[in-house]
This record gives sequence, structure tokens and C-alpha cells, in this order.
Amino acid sequence: MRRAPITGFAALACACCLAGPAATTEIPYCMQMALPVARVENPPSQYTDFCARQAGACILGGDPVLDWTIELHREIEALNAAVNAEVEFIADPDNSGREEWWSYPEDGTGDCEDFALEKRRRLVAAGLPGAALTCAIAFHEVQLFPHAVLLVETTRGTWVLDNLHDELLCWDAVPYFYTRREMPDGRWMRFVQP
Repeated sequence: MRRAPITGFAALACACCLAGPAATTEIPYCMQMALPVARVENPPSQYTDFCARQAGACILGGDPVLDWTIELHREIEALNAAVNAEVEFIADPDNSGREEWWSYPEDGTGDCEDFALEKRRRLVAAGLPGAALTCAIAFHEVQLFPHAVLLVETTRGTWVLDNLHDELLCWDAVPYFYTRREMPDGRWMRFVQP
């Protein structure tokens, strides 16, 4: 049985209260993502197709850096875990019959980029600025597959919302080699490859 979607930070705050007191009230910290950029380029074609189908979904307005608090960390982490629990992972070829298809997981299924897009949709609907919530494409260095995640840029570093992890992690604490990252202006950075 699929749970109803969580909406708004009020529901997330309630979920945090039900989970019990946190072990610490110290605001977590990460390093800012600062990888060498090879070039700035147009978005991936699959993302461009998604943006054409979902009017306004790719307009990333507002402040590009969130003022990070322990409460916001907990709320975003709860949303990350909720989407991970609600959406069943099914790869695009098995789900849509296409090699790569970026979409919201409207039917409760999707693959990594669909999780990332749904998380951004909910966070923006809850009032967070889209400019601080950017998609990234990476390569899993251990399991050897391409992967997409949502990054949140904060005053306490760059955090990853990932369908493989319920907790928020620092961008450099996961075994990913980042290849591309969305910028708030709609273009994407391609990082220098080793």
C-alpha cells in the first residue's frame, strides 16, 4: 500500500517530532562543491524534453544558497526519506520503454532522476527557492552505473538528496564521480574528467 504524499514543511516537522529527539542540535556542515569546470553547456536533451513538458519546473528562481539550520536539515532529510519510501525504483526501459525518460513519478514509479525531480518539486512547493536545488549527474564508482541526484546548496555546504540513501549526505561522502551539474540559469556545468 502506497502512502499519501507529504505536503508542506508542517507535515515534515510533525514527522520529525514523531521520530523522537535528535542526537545533536549542532548544525551539520559539508564542504561546498567546487569541482574544476571543463565547460558550461546546454542541459541534457532528456532534461530539456522534461522542461518542455512541465511548464515552470525548470525555472530555478530565488536565492541560490539556503541559510542552513538544524530544523531545515531535518525537514529536508525527512522529505528525502519519504520520497524514497513512496516511489518504487523502476529503470526507464522497463518503466517507459525508453532508454532515458525524465519525468515526475506520477504513478509511484521512476528511476534516479525522477526521484530528484520529485524531491525538488515538493521542496519548491513548500517554499524553498529552486535556485538552491539543482540536479547533478554522476557515476557510481563502486557499482559502476550512471546516477542522478538532487543537490542542495547551503551556507553549510552542498548536500545530496539521493534515492540510494534516506539521510542527507555531503556531496563528497558518497562514492560518486560527478560529471555534470545544473546551474540556476538553466545551463549545466560539465566537470573536468580525470
